[in-house]
Amino acid sequence: MEAGNIDTEAVRLEALRQYQILDTEPEEAYDNLAQLAAFICGTPISLVNFIDENRQWFKAKVGLDVSEMPRSVGLSYLCQQQRNVIVISDTLADEKLANNPVVKGYPYIRFYAGVPLITPKGDILGTLCAIDQVPRQLSQKQVEALVGLSRLVIDQLELRRHVSEVSKITEKLVAHKQAAHAQSEAAKTRITNLLESITDGFFALDQKWQFTYINGQAEQLLQTTHNQLLGKNIWEVFPEIIGTTFDCEYHRAILEQVSVEFEEFYLPQQQWLKVHAYPAKDGLSVYFQNVTERRRTAEALRESEERWQLALHGNNDGIWDWNLKTNEVFFSTRWKEMLGYKEHEVSNRWDEWTKRIHPDERDWVLEAFQDHFAKKTPFYVCEYRVQCQDGSYKWILDRGQALWDVLGDIVRMVGSYTDITDRKRADEELKRQNLRSQLFAEITLKIRESLQIDEILQTTVTEVQQLLQADRVLIFRLEPDGSGTVVQEAVLPGWPVILGKNLFDPCFKEEYIERYRQGRVSALEDIEAAHIQPCHREFLQQFAVRANLVVPILVRDGIWGLLLAHQCAAPRQWNQFEMDLLQQLANQIGIALSQAQLLEKETQQSQELTRSNAELEQFAYVASHDLQEPLRMVTSYLQLLERRYKNKLDANADQFIAYAVNGASRMQTLINDLLNYSRVSTRGQPFVPVDCSFVLEQVLANLQVAIADSKAVVTYDTLPEVIADATQLTQVFQNLIANAIKFCQNQQPRIHIGVEKRDANADGEDLNSIPSVDEWLFWVRDNAIGLESQYAERIFIIFQRLHGTGKYPGTGIGLAICKKIIERHGGRIWVESKPGQGSTFYFTIPDRDIKLS
Repeated sequence: MEAGNIDTEAVRLEALRQYQILDTEPEEAYDNLAQLAAFICGTPISLVNFIDENRQWFKAKVGLDVSEMPRSVGLSYLCQQQRNVIVISDTLADEKLANNPVVKGYPYIRFYAGVPLITPKGDILGTLCAIDQVPRQLSQKQVEALVGLSRLVIDQLELRRHVSEVSKITEKLVAHKQAAHAQSEAAKTRITNLLESITDGFFALDQKWQFTYINGQAEQLLQTTHNQLLGKNIWEVFPEIIGTTFDCEYHRAILEQVSVEFEEFYLPQQQWLKVHAYPAKDGLSVYFQNVTERRRTAEALRESEERWQLALHGNNDGIWDWNLKTNEVFFSTRWKEMLGYKEHEVSNRWDEWTKRIHPDERDWVLEAFQDHFAKKTPFYVCEYRVQCQDGSYKWILDRGQALWDVLGDIVRMVGSYTDITDRKRADEELKRQNLRSQLFAEITLKIRESLQIDEILQTTVTEVQQLLQADRVLIFRLEPDGSGTVVQEAVLPGWPVILGKNLFDPCFKEEYIERYRQGRVSALEDIEAAHIQPCHREFLQQFAVRANLVVPILVRDGIWGLLLAHQCAAPRQWNQFEMDLLQQLANQIGIALSQAQLLEKETQQSQELTRSNAELEQFAYVASHDLQEPLRMVTSYLQLLERRYKNKLDANADQFIAYAVNGASRMQTLINDLLNYSRVSTRGQPFVPVDCSFVLEQVLANLQVAIADSKAVVTYDTLPEVIADATQLTQVFQNLIANAIKFCQNQQPRIHIGVEKRDANADGEDLNSIPSVDEWLFWVRDNAIGLESQYAERIFIIFQRLHGTGKYPGTGIGLAICKKIIERHGGRIWVESKPGQGSTFYFTIPDRDIKLS
């Protein structure tokens, strides 16, 4: 080793020893970092490795049995040489590395990723490395995460020397907590967007009949805004519906815990509403739509049926006139045109009519004739399908009335044909929309209530199978190689059950996966006649599939799986409604999966934040406690110097000794305050009934010297009994009163301690903040120097001072301790002040039940 390198190595070793980390006991922080490195890189082995003079010592290790290795073996020297991240995907690919003892022998390294641990001064102390016994690749994000972890290792080392870093790290964790809260709010926003996308009006009521949510469509239908409704009682906002069907059905849904469906005329808006209401544990969810047009259509149809005999001539209906004596029928030109025939293409025979009736409906149509002939019905009215000239079918409303002679024999029957195909299609579409809305409502409700993915998927396949009358509906969880698992299935008896099976279609290649990733929908009407590869046909036949409908389930930009419908008994032509339904359901499933992933991530972040805060509080306590003894010794010796050599040395020496004694004393006060700050959460006492008057008496006794010296006048209201930690409550009052005395300039301090609850203002004063009914509002008012409003929040931050210690002594921790204590009790603390006019410090304590179980 060259002379320059020897000097550099000596400096590095000296820097390593300054941290006093070698041969120390395992620490949870380093163990967690090692485990996190292994988790991020997906390796079984990870190390926090410090390079000593002749050895590599492992502060933390995962998956390795030994605690150290000779410095001459291993791969850490590469990080030290290059001072950069080293990633070796396969050590056997490099002849030199392949002969390294740790490659040829234990731990048989094939993959190595190492990051040098570099101090702020540039000294390399060791490495953070991830190791595997098989070749592996790392993404750029994994490498960046590993580099980030190496910095955390250095941060842990720096924490050993810098106690003041505790407050900075705490602030950083608060920022992380705020970010996690923001992510939680974003997840709620996505769920809200889902409710805003449905076409029905929707609102939710809590158990007190108060609005908790209303979507945009509901605002339009009710001609109001959510700001006017949220938190308001429905019966107070809409008193006109009391006693109506709305009132009865909503109460029935809640009392009987059943979903209700009804139509009712809403008088203020002059419209008919179709309502679906679904009860839940926390209230009622209501979906509704305007069906005024449909109701008007139905009413018009009823009136038309009453007037049809008066409107046979001059209308657009087809007219028929049946002579039962000759069995001949007259068909009007419009009747023939309606079915696509020309005048000469239809004869006047009776069978010209009956043979065109759909076979499924012919018998009951003829039966309806017989019922009318037998005078069981006053009119003949039927709706059925009639075959047109091109082979298609039209829906016809057929109405007629028979004429009897004096002997009671039927001689004639006259009627009309009305084309109701469009209306039938609209009715069918409305039914499908209702079924789809109900299904979406159920799935949406499950997403809002729990995000239980298994339950959502099971509901989806079950409801879709019943709605489509398919033989099988399943959800297939797709793997990157095209294989996957059937995670949910609804199948009719008699067909193969494939739930839980791992499947692989040899024809399902990457290009097909990419098409589904881009939103492709596959619909096969008959796999026997479809243009598909033989291997794919054989794959489907083993599950008795005759027709196949497949839509992708996408989560963000990737494909999660497939939603499939199978027809096994016979081929099937899939219509657009069915394809749209599956696509929309797949989208809802994708949203649910995405929300579940976000919820899981948020939960993990919250747990990690809680754990980190607890560790930091414990670290602050231990660090401050460990500083007590050496500082006590320094203070004692400085005081001894002051007593023994005062006035024996020159004036400068006496002044220097006084500065040192004063500094040590202030350091002692700072450490004690820091200990008190860390103990608020960790060493607090259980909450018990506390008489605040007794607490105040103790505080005034503790401060009697300061009160007497300053001639302070302290007045107070009659204070209540609260549920609290008596010791911590004493700290709050003592800190606030002591500050009021300290910050009075050349005048007699006048301090008042007040308290009130809503509608019980003891002083009769107008307070800027009115307490809620479930809390006590305390305040400490003084005539001290006051402060600018811009500093009203800053003074509650630890170590934040507005004045130098030479003018007003203190550590800047007292108000931070007060804030932490009040927040532990579930309250709030703030100040209102103006320069030269004194200050009023307010804080609240919840009014919990005094009776303890």
